[in-house]
Parts: sequence; structure tokens; C-alpha cells
Amino acid sequence: MPALLRNTKLQLTTIMDAEVLYITGEEVHAGDRVQHRGTFGTVVVVSAGEKSEFSPGYEDHAGGDRGILICDDDGIVNFVHEADEDLSFIGRG
Repeated sequence: MPALLRNTKLQLTTIMDAEVLYITGEEVHAGDRVQHRGTFGTVVVVSAGEKSEFSPGYEDHAGGDRGILICDDDGIVNFVHEADEDLSFIGRG
């Protein structure tokens, strides 16, 4: 691991075959609070192939493309298709 990254506290996501994980190895869940590109929001859909998890009201988005749907605090939704260095885990709600 490069020395520059060894002590970093960034928590990115990695999309693997069966699940969507933060870099810490923890699984991403609907309801997680995150910061994406400087904007705070909540994960409302996690889609990992046949496995999907969604918050109430977002059922129509489940089972779509593989990735994470985030609803920011202003109500704007953003889909992250793959690992993104601008995505940080804040907490589990």
C-alpha cells in the first residue's frame, strides 16, 4: 500500500460480485448516512446483482443497475455505479 494511503481515513465503496462494500469491508445498507462529493445524503437503494435493499418509497429503483442510489438532504437523487473516492460513510441510521 502506498505510504500516502496507509494512514488515510477515507471510506470508499467497492462493488464486488455479491455485495456492495465500503473500503472498511463493511456492507453498504439502505439508510446509511454518507457524504458524496461534499454533499450529505442517505443511501436509499443498494443493488448488487440479484440482491437489492431499498428504503420505503424507492421500491421502483430496486433490481436496476448495480450500485448505490443516494438521496441528498435537498431531495436530489444520485446513482453511483462503482467505487467512488468522493463517497464517505458517515453513520448507520
